[in-house]
Formats: sequence, structure tokens, C-alpha cells
Amino acid sequence: MRMGRTVGLGLIGSATTMLVRRATRRAMHTPEGITRLPRATKQNHGIGSVIVLAAAAGAMLALADVLQEQRNRQT
Repeated sequence: MRMGRTVGLGLIGSATTMLVRRATRRAMHTPEGITRLPRATKQNHGIGSVIVLAAAAGAMLALADVLQEQRNRQT
């Protein structure tokens, strides 16, 4: 029972990720395939961008850890 639930949640999570990614890519491109981002955003590859992305990833992982701990306490 527990294995089936884990597999089911994994499939739901994967499907949700794929759908959100597809919708985001469609929203960020024109029908001709040109990106809708401004020129300054497309050319910004500095250290600031890397730090912001790393901080965002770290925050998401920390949130996932907290949610996992809370789930483990309830079972």
C-alpha cells in the first residue's frame, strides 16, 4: 500500500512538473519561437544572476526539508 502511494505521488509530481514547464515555455515564447524576454534579461549572465538562482534553489530545498520533517512527525 505504501509503495503504491509513493509511486502514485511520484507520477503526479512528474506530470505536474512537465505540464507547468510546458506552459511556462509557451508563455515565454512567441508562436514564431522568439523569446519574450527583454534584451537586458537575455544578456545578463553575471555573478549576480548565479547567486540569485543559487539562493532560490537553496530556499526551495530548505522548504522541502521542513515539509518533509513535518510529514515525518505526523506519521
